[in-house]
Amino acid sequence: MVKNITVIGGGSTGHAATAYLTGKGFSVTICDTEKFDKELKEIKENKGILLRGRAGRGIYMPACITHDFKKAVESAQLVMVCVPAARHEEVANAIAPYLQPGSSVLILPGNLGSFIFQKVFKEKGIPEDVILAEMEGNLCPCRLASPAEVTVGLPIRTKRVAALPGNKTEEFIKRNEGVLDFKANKHVLEGALLSDNYVLHIGTTLLASSTIEQMGEKFVLFQHGLTPYAVSCVEAIRQERIKLLAKFGLEERDSATEFFEELIDWKNHPEYSVFRTLDGPDSLHHRYIEEDAASCAAMALSCAKKLGVDMPVLQSVVTLACAVNGKEYIKNGRTLENAGFSDEMKMEEIVCCITGEQ
Repeated sequence: MVKNITVIGGGSTGHAATAYLTGKGFSVTICDTEKFDKELKEIKENKGILLRGRAGRGIYMPACITHDFKKAVESAQLVMVCVPAARHEEVANAIAPYLQPGSSVLILPGNLGSFIFQKVFKEKGIPEDVILAEMEGNLCPCRLASPAEVTVGLPIRTKRVAALPGNKTEEFIKRNEGVLDFKANKHVLEGALLSDNYVLHIGTTLLASSTIEQMGEKFVLFQHGLTPYAVSCVEAIRQERIKLLAKFGLEERDSATEFFEELIDWKNHPEYSVFRTLDGPDSLHHRYIEEDAASCAAMALSCAKKLGVDMPVLQSVVTLACAVNGKEYIKNGRTLENAGFSDEMKMEEIVCCITGEQ
């Protein structure tokens, strides 16, 4: 039974995970680099993290607050990595030397970070029975509203996870029973393709670019960016994704379009009112573009190319994002090729590799 959990990440998800799991009775350590010294000091000064919104309310003091990765990781039974995708390689290198036999690593949101961590772990050498897994989507939509104060937009319910390789997923869930209500995905590609972030964020952020430029930090996508045009863009990408999912024998779980429509009609859906307070993006370099385009969107387009599925709208918004930000989100992103799978490999062979069936 897991008792000691380490959360890597001094941002909003790290705060939310730390407070929520501390409230559930776990001994939680929160750790990040000196870059997050201000945020971690504020937890101490405020005698804990104030958790607000849809995941409960209370002030929760973690068992340990540190910049020392050795101290944070060597006693952890579960390490939860709550950092942007751009920091995955950095964190993988930081925690690898201190992982203990029988421990687990969970990346959230996953964003195909397991491929990055797996590569580093192989290079560094870690105990063979450490299980690496990633979560479909994030723990919850959340923002740091004030120092040591995090607002959560939705209840923390069942969270889907997949290990890499996938044949270790059930063992991960059993090993970490009680931490969250985990449910198994078939493989890490399932979680990436079914993540709603790349469907919801990229096109809508680009459509709101002039408003974002004018409002800056005051812009709230779920308030100022919800237009009929945004909904049409989301629906077009959603329909493309449905065709791609069918090639894997998968179906969408929820409609991203319906979610946006209900956010627009928020007065009749008060359960979503908190979303109107979740600020951002404040520029086109926000993670809604930088992270989502280079991770799950890049992989969706890579899989679509392999399987002969046309995704012209998603391709267009990612291409536009590349142009306006001067980045190569697909070329340098988390594609099948960049994950180490050759062009000659069939998708069936790739799936066998990531599930551990060969």
